[in-house]
Amino acid sequence: MAPSNHQKHQAGRHLAVAEALLQGYTASLEGPQTFVKINGRRAAVQVAAQGAWMIADVYKATAASIDFYVLVDVTDGRRSFYVVPGDDLRSGIDERHQEFMSRVGGVRPRNPDSRHTAIYPAQVKAWRSRWSLFDRADQPASGDASA
Repeated sequence: MAPSNHQKHQAGRHLAVAEALLQGYTASLEGPQTFVKINGRRAAVQVAAQGAWMIADVYKATAASIDFYVLVDVTDGRRSFYVVPGDDLRSGIDERHQEFMSRVGGVRPRNPDSRHTAIYPAQVKAWRSRWSLFDRADQPASGDASA
């Protein structure tokens, strides 16, 4: 029996934690569904099992305030990780969505009510294996003696 989407997502969360640990960071699952904690920082995990990360609602995704995303690609047995700052991920999603809407005259051709979009590995390749973004998470900012 093939794993469900939920099972693939949960496996992706565990893979993200395992890879972070292997990279030398502290890491754990956080909550029952979406998040992990790496080096003291909370990150949302999304899993691609068929070549792209599916976003059900582009407007909800771009309105989120998550600081980090770990995109896990398990397509065809791959184990690739993309660590993306939230602002960069959201601006990329928004930019590509606006370009698409402009190309199609402002109305989605097949389903005008759809808010779906996707993120492809080529669109986030600059963030592949960027675990160093979790460096210094537990250290105070420069000049901050209060932490």
